Amino acid sequence: MKSWDLIRIANRNLFRNKLRTFLTVAAIFVGSFTLTMTNGLGDGMRNYVESQVKNIESDRVIMVRRKIERPAGGPKAGAPEEYKETSKDDEGEEFDPNTFLLTIPQMEAVVRDLDGVKGITPRYQIKGEYITLDGQKKYKLELGVLSEGITQKTEAGHSINGQDQIVIPLGLARELDQNVASLIGKKVAISYKAPDGSFRSLPLEVVGVATKGFMTNYNSFVDAGTARKIHEDQRTGEGPDKFPGFTIQMATSDEAKIAAVKRSLDAKGFEADTIADTQKRTYDAIGIFKTGMSLFALIALLAASFGIINTLVIAVLERTKEIGLQKALGMSRGRIFAVFSLESVLIGFWGALLGTIGGIAVGLAANKVLIAAYAESFEGFSLFAFTLPSIVSVFALVSAVAFVAGVMPAFRASRLNPIESLRYE
Repeated sequence: MKSWDLIRIANRNLFRNKLRTFLTVAAIFVGSFTLTMTNGLGDGMRNYVESQVKNIESDRVIMVRRKIERPAGGPKAGAPEEYKETSKDDEGEEFDPNTFLLTIPQMEAVVRDLDGVKGITPRYQIKGEYITLDGQKKYKLELGVLSEGITQKTEAGHSINGQDQIVIPLGLARELDQNVASLIGKKVAISYKAPDGSFRSLPLEVVGVATKGFMTNYNSFVDAGTARKIHEDQRTGEGPDKFPGFTIQMATSDEAKIAAVKRSLDAKGFEADTIADTQKRTYDAIGIFKTGMSLFALIALLAASFGIINTLVIAVLERTKEIGLQKALGMSRGRIFAVFSLESVLIGFWGALLGTIGGIAVGLAANKVLIAAYAESFEGFSLFAFTLPSIVSVFALVSAVAFVAGVMPAFRASRLNPIESLRYE
């Protein structure tokens, strides 16, 4: 007897009692539907985050800030932090361990003995006022700095690659000109305030229009040289410049060297992360959420598995004489076990098929509602994303649970004595 014949027999046996089979499949449907929706939500969130975060990229830039050191066991609520005396670093500069701010000489001292460092960029704190094209309408300006070694994805043009350049967000670009590509190469004037309240202005070349993203929806990014000039104009107070952190541009993208630099910085009391590290933490958080939600679906599947066991146990009792006759005619234990196992797998298959179709239908409808209600805020975003690997994984998991649930009744059927089975009433 061929495998396809066994599948046909198993499927036909299921429909002997349509109501009982339907109720068992319905229980599997609930778990499959929940799993499909959970996977779709997790994949949708991951796709959105990936599209929003990955518009700023670099495989050789390390972001550095002073480490927050906490006492072993965690600080008690309301406990004051210990004050540490100010000392001097190797260059004779005053070093205050009670602040996270760093001077440029201190940054240079930190990276001096690190292998493969090409340069550093302080984290400039700059504030813009407005931006205008050809002296026309003025728009509020949020400024960010694109550190050396970092590239930015663009809808038009390219990332910053020189001095006196700016990449503007897509929303601002559309206000300046609906044909955003025509803005590339044009000069805009940005304005910012000095400490005395006067306005300063800089002409910058638009080299790119940024893709939408968490950091690029509202910020316009300038090169490090322009940021330095604005920072110097906006400085207040005396003494050396101090910054909350800096970025290191590596000469290589070799992961081993970057990891070695991160370990060295950690030993010196600094936190060091790459853009990939930040993205990984975000993806891990989504993965934990997805796993937690999937547990509810697994509980539903576990409950449904008892329904499968009950359905097949009753089927064995109802078909005891038939099993005895089949064995008397030469059907082997393996074939009988296969038929009942296939029945359990088919229950899982039909439940998974209906649950997946239902989940996809509901997910696609939810996407349309979201786009209609929040089109501007979630442009290009789908709340639910259904991928082939996720769908296949749902089928595989549900079928595996159904098979395990059907093993005991199938084994019991295969072990029946043909003579006693034929006498069964």
